[in-house]
Amino acid sequence: MSSARRVIALGALALLFACREDRVTPLRDEIAKLKKERVPTEQRETAKREAAEAESARDAAVARASQDEAALSAAHAELDRMRAALQRESDRNAKLRADLDARREPLTSVASSVDALELRAAERRRQLGVLRDQAKSLARAMRPDDPAWAEKRRLAALAEFERNVAAQLPSSPEVHALAGILAATPPDPAAITKSLNALAEALDRSASEGESPVAGN
Repeated sequence: MSSARRVIALGALALLFACREDRVTPLRDEIAKLKKERVPTEQRETAKREAAEAESARDAAVARASQDEAALSAAHAELDRMRAALQRESDRNAKLRADLDARREPLTSVASSVDALELRAAERRRQLGVLRDQAKSLARAMRPDDPAWAEKRRLAALAEFERNVAAQLPSSPEVHALAGILAATPPDPAAITKSLNALAEALDRSASEGESPVAGN
């Protein structure tokens, strides 16, 4: 190749490189610009997404907090209701206890009176049984042919017996009948024996029926 041609070729190459460099530089600048613009855009999108997620999480947390507040308020209300009901029940029980105590005192007094009356009735039934046995014994002891001193002692025992029976059965007709017979002069032994037997039956009925003690006995 001649020198002239070499020079021309080198010039063409230089021109080609120069043209290529002129086109590449704007492309690089454009690419750099796009990169600079794309990064903030991605950051903004990411920030928006994260903000939305944070807002959603915040709303969910607020909703849960509201639900918790409502549940807590309902629990407090239920607790207050239960405390009030318990207090009412306690007050009612206290009133019932007070009423029971107020009734227990007279009941205790009446029970004591009943116990005392039962003791007195039992004692009186015992005494009536003793008097019944005495009436039978006195009836068997009657002897028309007893000497005067024995008859006197027997009449004294009969008079005491009549007073004891009259204290237990003051309105008994059998007691009044015996008293009338003993007041006769002289008393009829057969009538006394019959009266004593009738009185023994009356005493037995009274002891079985458990009549109330007479006043003052």
